[in-house]
Amino acid sequence: MFISVLRIVEIISNKNHLSIEGLQKIINIKAAINPKGGLSNELKSNFFNVNIVDRPRILTKNIVDNNWIAGFVSGEGNFDINIHN
Repeated sequence: MFISVLRIVEIISNKNHLSIEGLQKIINIKAAINPKGGLSNELKSNFFNVNIVDRPRILTKNIVDNNWIAGFVSGEGNFDINIHN
């Protein structure tokens, strides 16, 4: 989610959010953050051409600092760990 928020901040910093195309990019990113319920009914009714963008995945094999995990838990409230053979 952090990378998605950075993408939105970049769009706003470059003042691209002032165009309908830039605003549509922000809506697409927001929809990807929570694809099952990320957009309000008002947004859905006004932006019906939503193309959910790919969510960036961060894969790591090493956890250098336990505070790294604590930051995710306190910032997001949950996280997921998958272990594959």
